[in-house]
Amino acid sequence: MSYIIAFVSYSNFNNNEYPVQCFRTDLVRNDEVIIRRADGKLRTAKVLRLEYLNWDCQSFIQCKRSECYFDSVGNLCLPSRSALIVGIATAENFIKKLQDCGWIPLNSHRNTYRKIFAKTNDSQLAYISIRKNGVDIQLLPITEAKLPIKPYSLYDSSFSLGRVVRHSLAHTTFNLYEGLLRFSDSFINNEINLDRYFIPQGEKDKRNDVLKEEAALRKNMKDPDDYGISDIYDALSCGDGQPVYLSDGIWITSSGEMYD
Repeated sequence: MSYIIAFVSYSNFNNNEYPVQCFRTDLVRNDEVIIRRADGKLRTAKVLRLEYLNWDCQSFIQCKRSECYFDSVGNLCLPSRSALIVGIATAENFIKKLQDCGWIPLNSHRNTYRKIFAKTNDSQLAYISIRKNGVDIQLLPITEAKLPIKPYSLYDSSFSLGRVVRHSLAHTTFNLYEGLLRFSDSFINNEINLDRYFIPQGEKDKRNDVLKEEAALRKNMKDPDDYGISDIYDALSCGDGQPVYLSDGIWITSSGEMYD
């Protein structure tokens, strides 16, 4: 699963665009990158655009093209120490930053949440609850807190209490993880007006416009090649004729058909 999805075009293949996982915040449009496909093969590509979609694609960006080098016989070689993850691009990096800021991890009986963190300031108790597809914030008066908050104690509040906002990762217009770290700073610094952090961000439906259109066309599709589906299959397949996973529960067969 990748919060950031890069749409790329492969060098020396065609002009179509393909979604790949991106774990870096330092990439921009037209950057040349190295893609590692599901079959382990590497391909050079150019970034066409970046979107926050939280998709599960099989291919991912290994590194920037500029970080590679050529050996004595002209083969492209990957850098030995190039970081796969750069910036706050994953839930794991976000969680580490919260812990560095002093947020206390809690346990929960609810499987909905991967992690729950708590922290107090001079007047309030805050919870940041991390889901697979989003992050929730809850604010309560500090009088509701059972102090001191013990690490890995049980979260025993209810989202029907206090002030709550539920953010979705897909289709945010900015890096939500970075935005939530700004909330952390504001909360720790006892800012009075936190309204800007309680405007819900993102959408529950992770499909982009192309996938929504494909879903509408699927039932009536006569010639899959008219919509470039076979080209996408060729780019993602490792040549064994098996269905390949595109994203968000969508599979493509060797005949160009799509199903979920």
